[in-house]
Order: sequence, then C-alpha cells, then structure tokens
Amino acid sequence: MDNKIEKKVSSLISDTARNSAKAYQNENLKTRRYREEDFFNQSLDYRNFLMVPNGYEGIAISLYILIIPYIAGLSFLYLFVARASYEYFLAFNLTSFAVIWAIGYEVCAVTILVGIFLAWIKHINTRWNQEKARKIPPKDRYGF
Repeated sequence: MDNKIEKKVSSLISDTARNSAKAYQNENLKTRRYREEDFFNQSLDYRNFLMVPNGYEGIAISLYILIIPYIAGLSFLYLFVARASYEYFLAFNLTSFAVIWAIGYEVCAVTILVGIFLAWIKHINTRWNQEKARKIPPKDRYGF
C-alpha cells in the first residue's frame, strides 16, 4: 500500500523539476557559503581596533594618524638606522616632523599589510578545514 502512495506522490513531481530544484539548491548553497565565508566580504568596524571615546571619534582618530606613524618612525630610526645606540640616534638631525612621520607611515603600512596577509592565510586555512569537515560522513565525524 505504501508503495502505491509513494508512486503517486513521486509522479506528481517530474524528474526535470526535481533535478532543477536540486541544482538550484546546490547553486544557492554554494553562493551562500561563498558570501558568508569570503575573506574580503567581512564587515569591519574601526571601533574593534581603536580605542576612541564616544563623541570624540574625529579628534581621536586624527591624533592617532599623527602620533602613531611618528612614534613608529622614531622607533625605526632608533632600532634599524642607529642600531639601538643612543649616541648615534642623537647624532641625527631629527627636526623634520614630516620626514619622520613619512618613514613611520611606511612602517605602519607594511605592518598592516603583513597583518592582513596573515589573517587571510589563517582564514583560508580555517575555510579549508571546514570544507574537509563537511565532506566527512556524520558517522565518521563522531566516531560511531
């Protein structure tokens, strides 16, 4: 009896409709996974990375833009150019704020780019592991 009911139900949906629905579901699943897991589609908020008081974001970010590259430039000059020697460091003519800031800006830019690259590599590794875990049958996943 169940066989007759099953045949009637399965005959209501044609094979082409069933195949097109499966293809649509697979395509939809792939695009959703791509959108959810794509590294460059992630949303970022500056408040996750900078400590800024509410209402004073413009002032705080302006100070960060001026101070952080300058300190990075001074640190770079001290550590790599003067070889961490205070006497050599004092021998430099450090009167130009713009030159030191530009050096620090480049140091910060390289540091940020390396950080983005490392985060991208980590994201690819995580995504690879997730795809491998999805392909494992459920009984093998839990050890049954």
